[in-house]
Amino acid sequence: MLHADHTYSDHPLSGSLQTKLARGIGTEIRLHGCNPDDAEVKARKRGDTVLAGTMDKPHGLREVYLINPDSYVWVPDVAVNV
Repeated sequence: MLHADHTYSDHPLSGSLQTKLARGIGTEIRLHGCNPDDAEVKARKRGDTVLAGTMDKPHGLREVYLINPDSYVWVPDVAVNV
């Protein structure tokens, strides 16, 4: 589950929200069954960062790595027929 920063305003972890690091750095969210080709096109139209374009990977997935404005890495993927 992801929460907005204001959810933690009175939480013991609130101090961790005041650093200058990108919010989602180090977080990779996989979206199994989400067409990576379509996701890449939409991300480019929004101006999101495409970290690695859509490609078939040796582990049997077609995937793309996208970074949204909060620096979360989203990885839409589908199984590749091998």
